[in-house]
Amino acid sequence: MSIAKSLPTLPAFQLLGQPVEISRVEKELQQLFFEGATEGPDVVGAARASLINLALYNEKQSGLEEDASILAELTSEASCRSLLINADPAADEITAQAWVQVHCQIDRSGRKTVCTEQISFYLTGDSPGMLRNMVFSHLDSDLPLAFWWRGDFSEAFEEGLYSRIDRLMFDSETWDSPRDEFFRLQSAQADQPAPFVMHDLAFTRMNSIRHAIANAFDRPAVNQQLASLGEISMRYASGYRMSAVYLAAWLSVRLGAEIDFSQSKDGQYRFAGTRPDVPANFTVAIEPLIDDRLGTVEVDFQLKGARVEISRCQTRDFIRTLTFLPDCPTTEDWLPAKKLTDVTLVKDVLNRAGRNRTFSLVLPRFQELLML
Repeated sequence: MSIAKSLPTLPAFQLLGQPVEISRVEKELQQLFFEGATEGPDVVGAARASLINLALYNEKQSGLEEDASILAELTSEASCRSLLINADPAADEITAQAWVQVHCQIDRSGRKTVCTEQISFYLTGDSPGMLRNMVFSHLDSDLPLAFWWRGDFSEAFEEGLYSRIDRLMFDSETWDSPRDEFFRLQSAQADQPAPFVMHDLAFTRMNSIRHAIANAFDRPAVNQQLASLGEISMRYASGYRMSAVYLAAWLSVRLGAEIDFSQSKDGQYRFAGTRPDVPANFTVAIEPLIDDRLGTVEVDFQLKGARVEISRCQTRDFIRTLTFLPDCPTTEDWLPAKKLTDVTLVKDVLNRAGRNRTFSLVLPRFQELLML
């Protein structure tokens, strides 16, 4: 491996901080923490804050500027050592280049106070082990590793890497072949005595809508009719189909229902209940949302004597739930609609931590729906 002497013409490289020799990364980071410290006998450097290692990996050079901006925003609030890795495995030469920078809070005197550190790498050439070596040689020791893989998994996602990952974040909405990618993840987890915890951002996007559904069916007048549920209709905006399938899988698991494979097909699912307090059978249909509607996923529930409609308010940043009951005024409930940026989703993952039990329960059903 050699150090890259020339780089592609990408303005994003200017956002990565100070270029350094890879062998001097730690020394240069230490020096950055003392820049701007008070001069005199009471010289004090900025405090280094780190609770976790956060790595972001992408093999698309076109996404480097966005990745740098996202990581800078994340580290402005999260105490972590962050690694930004961009790779071009198709390049002929195996090379590596590094940059360092710190993201600091500034006090009223203009001094740096609490800082988080970022190391950036640009890797070229077909050498899967290079990613593993770069990551593990620059982690803050003894802290867990949250790894955000952007895009499809490549040969760089190998056992030497994923065996050391504590939390793996990804977005199935961006995958060309979701079924193949999930099979790969399952195989990776099966190889490990203590497998990484998975977080699919496509599932995380549905947190607010799942909350709205739970609130709607917590009403006694609706909950008493749950066994009469017959139809669930979903409409998804462009880029949110996987989220809609996740929502269908979550609903079926929560209702204790199994897929009726003989009457199901892609986008038209039939479920059979397994308990007396849930529907004997019901259908879930998913289809695209019309272009002029704002939102991610809309969902309607048709019961014998009630109808529940959940969607994004078209004029305000809220999720609106409408409940229609016979001989009763229509009930409206409102929940704040969080902006579903990659930054807010990753923050949600890092803040919740845990074993992601709900996702683990839903994933097998989600994969069954993908097979239809």
